[in-house]
Order: sequence, then structure tokens, then C-alpha cells
Amino acid sequence: MASYPRSSQPPLNPSPAISAPLERNRGAMSSRSRTPYPIKRHVVSSPTPRDQGPHRNRSLSNRPRATSTVSPRSATPVYESSPPLLAPAHIPGVLLRSPSKYPLTSEQAFESGRSGGDDGLLSEESADAMNEIIAAIDMRDRGPRGSTIGCAYYVVLEETLYLLEDVAMAGVDLVETLLLHVQPTTVLISSRAPESLAQLLASGSQDINGNGGAYILRNLNSADFRYETGKNKLLDLHLGMDGPQSMLYTTVVDDTVLEADAHQSQGSRQGQLMRLATSINLDSQLSVGCAGAVLSDIQRRTTAQYLPNDPDALVAFGIRSVQMFSLFNSMFVNADTLASLQIMQSEYHPNSHQRGPTGSTSGAKESLSVYGLFSHLAATPQGKLKLRRMFLQPSIDIDLICERQWTISFFLRPSNADALCGISKDLRKIKDMKYVVLLLRKGIDSVGRKITVANSVWAMLQKFAAYSLQLRESLRALPDAETVKIIKKVIQVIDPIEIRQVGELITETIDSEQSVDRGRIAVKQGIDANLDERKRSYDGMESFLASVIAKLRSSVPEWARNYVKNCIFFPQLGFLTVVSINPQTGTGNYDGEGLSDTWKCMFLADGSAYYKNQQMKELDEELGDLYCMIIDREIEIIHQLAVTILGWETAIIAASEVLGELDSLIALATLCGQNKWTAPKMTNTNIIHIEGGRHPLQELVTTSFIPNNCFMTGGTGNHIHELKDKSLSGAVDNLPEAPSSVIITGPNHSGKSVYLKQVAIIVYLAHVGCFVPAEHAQIGLTDRILTRISTRESVARLESAFAIDLRQVAFTMNFATRRSLIIIDEFGKGTNSHDGAGLMTAAINHFASLGCERPKLLVATHFHEIFEGGFLAESAELAFAHMKIYIDLDTPSTEDQVTYLYQFAPGRSVSSFGSRCAAMNGVDQAIVDRAESIILQMVRHEDLEVVCSTLSEDETQKLGVAEAVARAFLVEDFMQPQITIPKSQIKTWYRSKLEKILAPDLPV
Repeated sequence: MASYPRSSQPPLNPSPAISAPLERNRGAMSSRSRTPYPIKRHVVSSPTPRDQGPHRNRSLSNRPRATSTVSPRSATPVYESSPPLLAPAHIPGVLLRSPSKYPLTSEQAFESGRSGGDDGLLSEESADAMNEIIAAIDMRDRGPRGSTIGCAYYVVLEETLYLLEDVAMAGVDLVETLLLHVQPTTVLISSRAPESLAQLLASGSQDINGNGGAYILRNLNSADFRYETGKNKLLDLHLGMDGPQSMLYTTVVDDTVLEADAHQSQGSRQGQLMRLATSINLDSQLSVGCAGAVLSDIQRRTTAQYLPNDPDALVAFGIRSVQMFSLFNSMFVNADTLASLQIMQSEYHPNSHQRGPTGSTSGAKESLSVYGLFSHLAATPQGKLKLRRMFLQPSIDIDLICERQWTISFFLRPSNADALCGISKDLRKIKDMKYVVLLLRKGIDSVGRKITVANSVWAMLQKFAAYSLQLRESLRALPDAETVKIIKKVIQVIDPIEIRQVGELITETIDSEQSVDRGRIAVKQGIDANLDERKRSYDGMESFLASVIAKLRSSVPEWARNYVKNCIFFPQLGFLTVVSINPQTGTGNYDGEGLSDTWKCMFLADGSAYYKNQQMKELDEELGDLYCMIIDREIEIIHQLAVTILGWETAIIAASEVLGELDSLIALATLCGQNKWTAPKMTNTNIIHIEGGRHPLQELVTTSFIPNNCFMTGGTGNHIHELKDKSLSGAVDNLPEAPSSVIITGPNHSGKSVYLKQVAIIVYLAHVGCFVPAEHAQIGLTDRILTRISTRESVARLESAFAIDLRQVAFTMNFATRRSLIIIDEFGKGTNSHDGAGLMTAAINHFASLGCERPKLLVATHFHEIFEGGFLAESAELAFAHMKIYIDLDTPSTEDQVTYLYQFAPGRSVSSFGSRCAAMNGVDQAIVDRAESIILQMVRHEDLEVVCSTLSEDETQKLGVAEAVARAFLVEDFMQPQITIPKSQIKTWYRSKLEKILAPDLPV
């Protein structure tokens, strides 16, 4: 371990109260983010003269396009690779107002502006208004997990409102990227925005005279940024509701009932919310709140600047579409995908009283999840945060992915095993310097509730300086280290001169041994001459006080000398004379009798009285409060040390962050090496080719896991043959044609859902830059993974389980591109079987019919009728598959009749074998037999009502016996028996008649 010279100075041993020897008292980075990579999309719209007008001085060619486009007149969304418009066509995007309601469009208003006036051009003020961009940014602190940022902005020229997908694990550096991406003219923030966000935005804003900045910064009431406010304002825009509705949806919870002219109504609030959720990700709560703030500001401006029904207001603040965009070159994943694939899954304490009120203090831990496999391998706090950010933002930058793969391969070399183990141990000594520097700025010495020298910021900084330099040298010593970018980055970012100065300065200033003895930070000898002199005086005070008490005793009467016990020094109280107490009176035995001096009793404690007399006052004036003077001087020195250390704040935080990045990559490499995962080949070709794929979580909980293959290709976009990489990592093997949609059938428990999830997880891990659980994998860049797997129900959502499923599928249809991977597991099971099968078939047909824009689709279903009815047919783009089983109905044991092989095979299954699964899970055999009989009759398309009304031979015989008994009962005379029969035999007489009727030999 790298170390610094320690002083041989013996530790001081001061005490708060010092007395004569006989009665000794020993009491108590900011670094800018990379250039953003917006998800672009060609939005087909009506061409307008504004797009080529001379007044447009801001380039909008690189502005992000929608990830969702919905139109009441167009059922098919527009995708990124859609061919450019060859001829003008009027195909609007998400229309938010009725043309009949606003007869004057912005184009007409623009033409009117051009035709009017002296020069036929827009005025300078009008041009500025047309180029205005209003953005709202909000940030919420999530504690140790970083902050979440949301943003929405409105482009006047495009008449479009953009919403950002909420970005988790983000900081103020992301805001800089947002500003570069949006280029706003006005920025809106909440009055309760974090100070760091407010300061950053204020630094780039214009002053009161309009000088200095690129935008105007405005503070709004925090109520304008509320999620509910934003959601209601988006609903008021009537997103995609221009066309007539064939059905109106309302619930008993709606505040209003439909009016008589319901055909003109937009339906209930709940119905509108369900439709809105199919186009906008309502889980991005911060961005939805920001959209509400932008709409509120637009409404205020319209009210203040324009008269009612003024056409100019429509030109300036008309909203034609609402679109979502994503920052960075990252894959889109939403909360449903993360939960369904178990990418991340928090586990809370079972006792609600042990949970904190917020996310940062909730006491939650990572449950069994893909991220949970890696998180415990990260040694540093900042490494865990970096790793979490990797999983929240999978990259679609092929160079970054290949760089991470190469790093993992480098660390997994057998020759680097020992060095990797040592590096991991050293990383465990590294703390998050952002937090430490923050404490240092606040003047807090210790971390945590227990105040000790070991957990002080100085000890952490000292360890960080020593171990970071040692890590730097260890990485430099690795063979071929110059080929690994993260190692070069660590060597470049960690400045050995500055970091060594930090460690040496702390080592030369702080006395660790003395600090442990005192329980507080102590300064070493030799730093300050005056401080050393005061410490020497303070250390020699015992012998000095011995002479003082001897002199004092000689000055008092002889009878009182035995009562004067000692002379003691208390910090802040000064020197005091200790006198014994009279038990009877409770006062001192001597209080200065016979002396001209006045003895004042200061306090009583431990059977002694403490007096302040003239001699003690003289000592106070002569020597002062040595202990407090020492403490004050040490505080000044420590403060100056903190100021000096903060001068290297940038270097310290940068070194900490780069070590966190290194730690996250080592965590990836460690698990990949332990589980023997392989590096996938990444390519720009729209393909998924997996050989021997495994589910990383499922194989942990089973004794043996059966690997499976997957081969799919998506649409090629505008090009007949998609461009292929020339590099090795992007090279595509000569593979045969493969389908883009695969429908999987098979019995319950056969592994369909596991197969769907394992393919998605392998694709996900490949975009993280990690190795994957497969023998071989070739993964094309995937821009988003969309799932309809699990239904996250909640009583607060006011939606049925099937309504949630429908919303997920609609969201998938609106957001899918040709590079998307879509996973649908048993969609349609929440409603009538015919309706469910029809919806499933229609959804599959929709994706399969997109041609060169079709996404990659994996579906699992039990609706066999869609195949038997010929509603779906196999083709080059659509394939059927099933999970293999072995059936032996002659086996006496129910559990052995169906053997699951868990193997993926082409072709469809003929049955789901639900009755066999029921028998294996303990359902009574009679029920299972009856179920199988009904299933067989349904397969034969027989009329169940007629079939169920037909009796078997046994049932016919029983019915005949019952009918004969009934007829005999009706024929028999049950009148009062004859009088000659004794009363005691009346019951016997009745019994004999009944037995005759029920006799077994009664003819039928």
C-alpha cells in the first residue's frame, strides 16, 4: 500500500480538566456530457411555406422527432426509416384540435402576414415569436440513487410539444446536454427546484436587460409542475380525438355523465386518460409535470398578449402534436419492461414500520434481478451508481458497446487474474469523494451517526489518495494496458502530483494517533509554533498546579490547610480552588476566612466545592483558557487545510468518478467470468441470432437448464439490403433468411415465457456492453424493447387487468420501429376467448404487415383456434414454433404422463394440455376426465348443449329405474290403514309399502 511518512511525535494526552498530581482528573465532475443522440423520426406532415421561409433563422433539421405518432386518420405509425415524401401529402401527425374549431391555420396566418404590410415580410417581433422555444426542466433528488430529471419543451415554429422520457440516475451535467439539445429561448423552473439546478440555469440566462445569456429564466409556482396538473392539461388538448368515436367509455367514478348529444362529446375522463396513455408514457411523471408548466405558461401568454379569438394567438401558440423524445444514444426501456424482464426489482422490508418515507431511506434492497447479479460485485458506492446507470440506459452506440466488451475480455485474461483480484481489494477502500467533498464544504468532519476518527473525511481522503495512486500504478503495470480505454482514462484523469499532494498534506497536518486518543481531529507538532507552545504549557500544567496549590495552602490559616484539597483547571471556567464540603451544612469547610481575598463558590460536585479567588483570577488573566485557545487554533488550521484541499476538488472528484467507472466494468467482468458468458457480436444489421441461449436468473434456481436458439430478422427499412459493418464486431455471418415474427405455442409449464424473457434479456445485456449467457450471439442494434408480459395491477389505477394489457399493446404499436424487439406473452386472456383471439390475431397481423418497417416480434399464446381457423398462415416473415414435450398417457403415474423437454422447435403445438397440467397439480381426476371430454367435443365443433343433453346407457338405465319408482309410488294407496291394525304397527305398515316400491327387482 502506498503510504506517507508518519511523525514520531508521541501523542499528547490532554484532559478537559487538569489538576495537581495528587487529585488528577481524567474526565471525559462537472464534466459536460457527450453530444446527445436524439431518436429521430420522419414525421409526415403537411408541407408549409414556413419550412423554407426567410424568417426561420434557427435550424430545426436536427430537432428530435417523435417516438410515437398517432392520428385518427392513420392507423399505422410513422417510423424512423420511412421513405421521404415524394409528393406533397396532407397526413397530419397527432392532431390536438379540430380544424372546424380553428378555421384559420398557422400556414394561412403566415400567408396572410406575408401578403399584408408594406414589405410583405414578417416583422422582426413576429419572426422572434415564431422562433421561440419554451422549455421546462424539473429535477427530483432520489438520495443515494442520484436525481431524476424531466423536461418538456414547445417549439412555436413546429407547433409541437416534446416530452422527455424521465432520466434516472442523472445530475446537473445532463441539464447542460438538454440545453444544448433543445436550445430554448425561455426556460421555466419550479420555485422549489434544487439549488444546483437553479444555479446552473441562472449562470446561462439573460440578465434583466436581456444581455449575457442564451435564454430567459423564469421561476413558476411549484403547483404548475405537479403531475396531476400536467396530466389534466394534456387531457384538455384532446390528443388524437378529432375523428368521431364509435364507442364512448365512461365509469361510475366520472364526475359528469354524458350529455344527450353524446356524439359530440369526447367521452369520460377515464376513457381519455386510457387513450392518452397509448401515445404518451405517463410513467414519466416529471416530464408530464413539465408539460403542464409549459402549457400553463402558454395559456398565460395567450391571455396577456392576445384578445379572445385573435388569429395571431393561433399562429404563435397553436399545438398540433405532442411527441416524446429520448436523449443520448441509448435504448428505450420503460418501467413495464424493467419489471417484466426482472432487470431491476426492489425488495422492501416486510415490516412497514422499518421503511423510510422516501426512496432514499426506504430501506429497499435489490431483489433477484439481472442488475442484482452484478450490484454486489461493485466495490465502491460510485461504482454501484455507474453500474445502475448502465442498466438504466443501455447504449446503442456500437463503438461504446465494443469498447466495454474489449475491457471485459482484457480483465478476464488468465494472466490478469491475480492483478484483478488485487485491484478489486483496493477499490473496496475507495469511497465516493463527491459525498466526502460535500461534507468538507459543509464543515462536517465525520460520516455517519457514530463520530470516530476512522470515519472522518480526512481519513477517507487520505485513504483515497493512497489507494487511488496505488490503483493507478497497478493498472499501468498490466500488460497491453494501453489498449484498454478505461485504463488509459484512469491513468490520464488521476493526476499523481495533485492526488499525492492531497495525501501528503493531510498526513503532515493530521495526527491520527493523537486524534484517536482525544476523540477529535488533532494537529501534528511543527505545523504552528504558537500552537506547539500552548500545548507544551498545557501538558506541563500538572507540575505547575502542584506549585500553585502549595503556595495557596501556605497563605491560608493553618487550621484550614487540610480543607484546601487541590487546584484544578476547567476549560472555559478557568482555574479553581477545590475545598472539601461540610456534610452537615452542605457548604465548603473554608471560604476565605482570615484573608482579605473574596472566595466565591462556583459550584458543588463530587463532595467538593469549587471556588474562584484572587489568585485563580490572576492565573486566568496570566495564562488564559489554554485548552480553548488550543482548540480554536486547531480549528483554524483544519479550516485552512479544508480550503486548500477544496482547491483540488475537481481533481479529486474526477479521480473518484473514473474509479467508479472502472469498478462498474470490473463488476461486469467478474460475473461474466464466473458464469462463463460469451461476448456477443454487435452489428448494424437488424438481426438476432442466438445459439445456446440461457436465462441468467432461471438457471440459478434449477438443477439443469436447457439452452435454446433464436434466429430473427427485422425490417430493412429504406434499403433492400441493409448496410453491413466492415469491422469484425459488426461482421454478419452468411445466414439464411429468418422470420421477423415468431409465434410460440405449447403446454403450460413448458418454458414459453422463460424463452421470451431470455431472448429479451440477452439483447438487453448485449446493449449494456456485457457478455451474454449464450454459446454464440449475434445481436443487431435494437432501439427499444417493448413488452406485454406482466400486468401490474393497482387499486389506485382505476383500470381493469385487461385494460392495462390493452394499453401496453397500444403503447407498443405506437412506439415500435423496425429496430424494436417486442415481447407479447398471452395477450387477450383477460376477456372472452373469441375477443382475445381476435385481438391477438389483429395485433400480429399489424406488425407482420408493416413490410420493410416490421419489428422483431416474439409471441406466446394458447389461442390455437387462430391457426385452426386459418387466420394466420406461415410465411417468410411469420413463423410458428413450440416447446417440445414427451407424452405417454399409458403411464400410471399422472406426473409422468407429460414430460417437458424445454426445447424450442419449429412448428406449432396441437394442444396446450391444460387438463394434464391440472392433473399434475392435484385437481381431482373426475374433473380432469370431464374437462377432457368437453375439450374433445369442442375440438369436433359439436353443439355442447345437445351433447350434454344426450344420456349414456348407464344414465338411461338409472333414469328408467327412477321413473318406475315414481310411477309405483303414485299408484300405491297410502290412505289411512285399517282399524284392525294396532297403532304400534302403523309405522311398519308404511315401511312395508315403501320397501315394496323401492324393491330392487321392480320391473322397469
